[in-house]
Amino acid sequence: MSGGLYGRGKAPERECLKLALWPAEDRRRWQLALEPGDYFDDTKGARANHAKKSNEGTEKGYGRLLTYLQHYNKDLLKLPPEDRLTPECVKAYVSHLQEIGNSTQTILGRLQALSDIAKIMAPEKNCQFIKDRAARIRARHKPVRDKKDIKLSDELLTLGLKLMAQAESYESLEAAISFRDGLLIAYLALIPVRRRNIADLILGENLVTIDGGWLIIYDETETKTYELHETLLPGILNEPLQAYLSIHRPYLLAREGRWTSDPNNALWISKDGSAMTQMAIYDRIRARTKDEFGKPMSIHAFRYAAPTTLAIADPVNVRIAAPLLGHRTFTTIETYYQQAQTTEAHCDYVSTLAKRRNER
Repeated sequence: MSGGLYGRGKAPERECLKLALWPAEDRRRWQLALEPGDYFDDTKGARANHAKKSNEGTEKGYGRLLTYLQHYNKDLLKLPPEDRLTPECVKAYVSHLQEIGNSTQTILGRLQALSDIAKIMAPEKNCQFIKDRAARIRARHKPVRDKKDIKLSDELLTLGLKLMAQAESYESLEAAISFRDGLLIAYLALIPVRRRNIADLILGENLVTIDGGWLIIYDETETKTYELHETLLPGILNEPLQAYLSIHRPYLLAREGRWTSDPNNALWISKDGSAMTQMAIYDRIRARTKDEFGKPMSIHAFRYAAPTTLAIADPVNVRIAAPLLGHRTFTTIETYYQQAQTTEAHCDYVSTLAKRRNER
């Protein structure tokens, strides 16, 4: 089964149940939480001030649990939501996710969604056991990505520039795709944003001309930290972007493939003449990096590459990676900061040994 009430995919038991098929009480509570509330009504608005993307993620995550119950424990669906969220239920659900091959990161995401929605479905209940389960999983977490395989940002930028150079300025499907993919990779190497932010670039909205250059804007509803984010497109990409807009994007827009739909002003255009989805961009990045480096890299790996590159090349200023990645604090960057201090200390140590040898 693909599409339909579950969403996209081939196995219904692996999909996320859409809101229209939720139990009536669950649906009522969730929709009530999305409505703007007031100071005199505690039942409304619990999620009204959350970003749309955040609410969509929570809704999708809870839908995944409901799908699991539909296929493996229908009796629980007859109970009120607060009676359904039990340690036993969550433990069995996590075991199921592990058995069908979900990554640790995916399972942690599902548990985060459950923890968030428990405040809506069971506000009077202590659901700390969900966070406790996540903590145990996190302690045993083994990243799918081997950090030794991560390339540095300058290597990624070189790949992007190479793909664009190969396309030159001639018009063909192969050239347009190569140039587009190269621009995507170079953009992410210099501006390592999240997947949804790279996919959601709209000409005239997120990408606007200013003083002969380009300004990139993500408003509060488009960032994970709910803060306005603005940055100038690095000058090295000004000419490539102009070439893409004047030559390769129009070529792709003129195509009509199987999945053609109106892309409006989306920046990234597929070979079918439609706006590229997040997944399409993800797949192209992985394919290009695998071809170049032997192993695929995800879009998130570009966000790891940035602070790693800083830690090696400019350890004193590694903390600028926090605002670069759109983080509010340095907590996430602390690992790289410590790595930078270690690198700097080792350099000092080697220099000291060299000096002592010279003195002798």
